[in-house]
Formats: sequence, C-alpha cells, structure tokens
Amino acid sequence: MKAVVLVGGQGTRLRPITYDIPKALVPLRNRPFMGYMLDFLRGGGVDGAVLSLGYLPDPIQEYLAGWRGFSVDYAVEEHALGTAGGVKNAEEYLDGDPFVVVNGDVLTGMDLAEAIRIHKESDALATITLTSVEDPTAYGLVEVDHEMVVRRFIEKPAADEVTTNLVNAGVYVIDPEVLGMIPAGQEVSIEREIFPELQARGRLRAHVSSSYWRDIGTPRSYLAASHDVLSGAVGTNRGTFEYMDVAENARCGKNVKLLPPLSVAGGCEISDLATIGGRSSLGRNCRVGRGAVVEGSIMLDGAQVEAGAVVRGSIIGRNARVGRGAIVRGLSVLGAGCVVGESNVLDQGIRVNPGVVLPPRSLRF
Repeated sequence: MKAVVLVGGQGTRLRPITYDIPKALVPLRNRPFMGYMLDFLRGGGVDGAVLSLGYLPDPIQEYLAGWRGFSVDYAVEEHALGTAGGVKNAEEYLDGDPFVVVNGDVLTGMDLAEAIRIHKESDALATITLTSVEDPTAYGLVEVDHEMVVRRFIEKPAADEVTTNLVNAGVYVIDPEVLGMIPAGQEVSIEREIFPELQARGRLRAHVSSSYWRDIGTPRSYLAASHDVLSGAVGTNRGTFEYMDVAENARCGKNVKLLPPLSVAGGCEISDLATIGGRSSLGRNCRVGRGAVVEGSIMLDGAQVEAGAVVRGSIIGRNARVGRGAIVRGLSVLGAGCVVGESNVLDQGIRVNPGVVLPPRSLRF
C-alpha cells in the first residue's frame, strides 16, 4: 500500500516562517516535520509515499534524498490543484490498490493500520478518519450514523447548530475507483467536492480515533506541537527519549540554566547567566546572550537573542536577531533575517516579515 502526502500548499497561516521554509520542513525538536510524517506512514504498514508538491519543492526533495528503507516519489504541480487534484496528479505512482491520503500538516499518533483494516472490511470507496475537539465551532463537522456511515458535513456551525464534536482528521483510505471521479489538471477539493458525492451515494465511512492529533498549520498549533514532541507526548520512541536533548558541541557559559524538556542543536552558544526554559527548541548555531531568557519558544537555525533579551512563547525565524533588552512574547513570530532592535517589546501575536529591521525602541505593547 502507498500513501499520497499533500504538501503542495504555501503554508499561508504559518507565515512569515513559511516564506523560506516549506511547512513540511518546519522543525519539531530540531527534526523536520516530514520525518515524523514518514515515520507515521511506515508505522502503519505503508510501503511508500508519493509527495504531491507545489510550493518550494526543492528543499523537501533535498531533505528526503538520503531517506532509506521507504520509497518516496514526487508529483510536482505546475499550478495549484487542490487536495483532490493533488491526489489525481500522483495517480501514475499508485499501483491500483487502495491507498492512504494524508494532509501534510497533521501530526498524529493514531493507529493507521487499524484505519486501513476497517476500510478494507467495509464496502466504502473512502474512509475518513475523525477526531473529537473541544470547540466544534472552529471546524467543519462530520455527522455519522451508528454504523459509521457519513451522513452530513457541517461547515463551521454556530454554537446552537452543533450536533457533533467530530472533525476531519486529514487522514483517508481511498479505493482507486475514486480517482476516476477527479478530472485531471483541474483544481478540485476532495473535502468539498469528492467526499460529498461519495456521501450522497452512501459509500463514505468514518473511523474515529481518540489518539493524539494536531494540525501544525498556525503559529499557536505549531508551537503546541513543538511542546508536545519535546515532552514526549507524540513522535518519539519512549525507550530512548530524553527530556534534555543537548548536542555535545553546544557551548554553555557559567551559571546557565537549562530547564527540561528542551532541545539544543549543534553549534549553539549560550552565554553566562542565560536561561533556556522548558519546552524550548534551539536550532543549529543559535546564540543566546548573557542573562537572556528563552522560554517555551522555537528558535530556528542561526537565530540570535542578545544580552538581557526575553523570548517567551514565540517563534524566531532563521538568522533573525532579537536585540539587547528586547522582549518578544505572546505568540509573536519573526521571519528569517529580521532584526528587532534594542528595547523593543513585541506581543499579541505580532508577525514580522523576513528582512524587516525594527529600529531600537520603536515598538512597545
């Protein structure tokens, strides 16, 4: 069995990080997300994957060039094809058997092999995996009957319209017959066009999973996913997991505090009296200055936090710099190479585009 992984999107919800890094490669515990995705597929008994690529395809192919023990093919879109169109574009790599489709921004611990088994034992042409959420009004909902046949889709209902808390988990098992329903070379949505047609024919079933699930496509959810991987909740081998993942060639000064869980990659330099708080991840060659604090945050490769600065609950892009005494907090996101000058205060989810320079003391929340 093969899988189609839909990674053609531009990752607009996660900008400015995704201006220079495809969403499939954003790091979790200093490992690209795609690594966790392929582990998930392989663990479910899938033999290989076809990546449906569009935006920034080259870095993804470069990362997977050395992947061993699992076949990977690439179907590159010349223009946006949507979720169903992306699957159709990968048809030549499929072998005529049922296949798995996975949205390329889903981090999950669900039992994929069980979903495949349930699909094969049914008469469904497609099986959609569902998960429950606390706030159903933020999602499109899926109603099922007692036999797990999908009865209705409800798009982001008002509170008084909620009839279920089950949402699409972005993992599907599909029969090859469905490929004939998708026109080639056109932008087609599997969720809005193909699944409703299958539902109307009574050939769409559901599998409900209570396992870990998270869409990493926004700064809030990406940061939460990072925290979960750092704490070992998902994506780790519990037998070898370490809460303090610090590279041997990372250099720490005097009286540095490292609070688990955290990940510090090779080449990092952490100066005297600095604090790296729990649930933080520092990419390769990051710099943290004297007395600075980084807590519950992600620093991508080459990012710098200068002396006395504070970074809390935020994402610092590649080679970005937080100046002396500056504060970056509250889900703020800094794009690659931007500079936050001395004594600025960033808060409330502010996003700074790549290369932007904020002069000293120019912004305070």
